[in-house]
Amino acid sequence: MTALVGIGLYSPKQAERLIGVEADKIRRWLLRDTSPLGPLWHPEPEALGAEDTLSFRDLLEVRAVAQFREYVTMSAIREALASLRDYLERDYPLTHPRLLTDGKAVFLRHLEENGIEALTDLGKRQAVFPDVIFPSLLKGIEFDASENPIRWHPDPQDPSIVIDPKLAFGKPIVLPCHMSTHAIYSAFQAEDGDAEAVARNFEISLDEVNRAVNFEKRIAAGALLH
Repeated sequence: MTALVGIGLYSPKQAERLIGVEADKIRRWLLRDTSPLGPLWHPEPEALGAEDTLSFRDLLEVRAVAQFREYVTMSAIREALASLRDYLERDYPLTHPRLLTDGKAVFLRHLEENGIEALTDLGKRQAVFPDVIFPSLLKGIEFDASENPIRWHPDPQDPSIVIDPKLAFGKPIVLPCHMSTHAIYSAFQAEDGDAEAVARNFEISLDEVNRAVNFEKRIAAGALLH
């Protein structure tokens, strides 16, 4: 169990609520060997004995796949994954702050030796012109110095809602109290919608209660985010 702490844990259904990708599609992409090519990758918790479960990095990578899938074919994504894993030497290459797409292929933004910014087509491995590229699809994600994702602000309307794999097993929390939005919402329902009672009981602000409740209502209604 210790090995699972700090990586975030999500069932496919929980992931669906957060990123808007159907649980069956997540299972088809990662958890079932239904394709002769196999899954896109094996989820991080699988090697630690947790089946049918995604980590924080898996969650964001699936979100990236779904967004890229709106523009490119799955075969192009598989090709980009293979190329990026080799090029970047990382297991989750699509969650990279310098990835872009032009609607047909996936590109990596980088600096040439002469200091000029360039783009490389990860399928063809050749330089392309920057002005044909759409903006990055990774808004809301915080990265560390090694360009690994460490936090995600899933709600574009409320930056105080945060998903951090080191806190609450990666479930959404509300700042600054760092409490689970689900726990606050469950208490809100138990108090028959009395937000002030929840704030008193948890010793948090009324604003934090209202933000957590609003977030949970929105994801329950499918009104997010992704």
